[in-house]
Amino acid sequence: MRLIITISRIVVGSLFIVSGLIKMNDALGFMYKLEEYFEPGALNMEWLAPYALPLAVFIVIAEVLLGVALLVGALPKLTSSLTLVLMLFFTWLTFYTHTCDPLGTTTIINEAGVEEVIANQCVLECGCFGNAIPLTPYESFLKDVFLLIFVIPIFIGAWMGRIKLNEPKEAIFIYAISILITAIFSMVMLDWLFPPLFTAISLIVAAGIQRRVSHKSKEWIMALGILVVCGITQYRTLAHLPMKDYRPYAIGQNILDNMKSAEELGKEPPEYATEYTFRNVNTKQDTMILSTEWLKIYNEDWFKNHYEAFDATDGKPGTYDGPEVMIKDGYEPLIVDLELMTYDGLDMTYDILEDEGYVFLQISNTLGKTEESAQDRFNTLARQAGENGLRFFAITNASYDEAETYRHKHEAAYPFLNCDQTELKIIVRSNPGLVLIKNGVVIEKWAWRDVPAWSEAQEIMN
Repeated sequence: MRLIITISRIVVGSLFIVSGLIKMNDALGFMYKLEEYFEPGALNMEWLAPYALPLAVFIVIAEVLLGVALLVGALPKLTSSLTLVLMLFFTWLTFYTHTCDPLGTTTIINEAGVEEVIANQCVLECGCFGNAIPLTPYESFLKDVFLLIFVIPIFIGAWMGRIKLNEPKEAIFIYAISILITAIFSMVMLDWLFPPLFTAISLIVAAGIQRRVSHKSKEWIMALGILVVCGITQYRTLAHLPMKDYRPYAIGQNILDNMKSAEELGKEPPEYATEYTFRNVNTKQDTMILSTEWLKIYNEDWFKNHYEAFDATDGKPGTYDGPEVMIKDGYEPLIVDLELMTYDGLDMTYDILEDEGYVFLQISNTLGKTEESAQDRFNTLARQAGENGLRFFAITNASYDEAETYRHKHEAAYPFLNCDQTELKIIVRSNPGLVLIKNGVVIEKWAWRDVPAWSEAQEIMN
């Protein structure tokens, strides 16, 4: 029993730390995912949307704290109980996401207090490991069930008094195995060596406090030490940009290549089919047939004489087109919604991406909430870029009137283009942010706090 508990602590604790760190690295991305869950057609909790970022930060730090506490054996009853509750919630959430019907509807009470039927807004990825390891809802559900199996012996062991603060020899064994697991996982799945370093730092801080503090609240002081480590890391990624970027606009990525179809890259595309529902006129039994199969049998006498299309939504005969399902996996473009449009309707996407010179893009996913204090630096850089023959654009999702008002207010003497807001959030995790590209390749990215002087930009371009 003791060995099972120890193995479970190592597995769950290590994965909690890595999972929390990955989301901490991109807390804004996790915030966007929470906002998806809060939509009316999802969990219908719009009242939580304004608090999405604080909630995201709280969840990721709590995840890391629980992970470290499991490894060091701190506050076992509280830690195991919170871990079990969290895993039960995540398991329910991923099951709900997996079973969401994208063609279904849900009933909500709108702002006028009237019942309203709206389409389901299914969350396609849970965001458990951010963009680093995209998981389908079903894969996320299986992952949570797997972890839940390991959490149960931890919970039982804690309440039986089998878990306490590690003794020195036990600590060395648990910490070494945890860091090794984290390192292997990070190299194989994440291509990032910071997680084992972060794990090591957290465990060193916890162990140092455990060894040097004799106060009765020692375990809470250890938690405070880990909170400081998390706080520093979280501030770094929120104040600037994620330390590791897993999106198709990361530094070094070729945006043009990431927009190409499977055919253009000589790869196999995925194959899809539509689910049709037919009813046997004799037995009244419904049968689901994929469109690919229907094409082979629709003209057969046995099929025409015994089956009719059936609309399951109203219980009447008719044509029923069900959901589209993937029947064969294949390559899909990493970027599908990037369009840089002038307010006159001119598509500038390829004109900008195929430019053989350097091009600066000021990205603002929500112009009304952009950090205006950085605008003078953008203006200065844009002016100096223009004087040196380089192009500078602002990309936003704002309307023409909103963009013009902002441009004149801040004397921004460069073109404003329009783009889908979701795509802008993917490009750079800062509002505003700055991206430098050449021949469609992302050369460098900056948060608004880090907008470079012209001399700094020149060093990168040279």
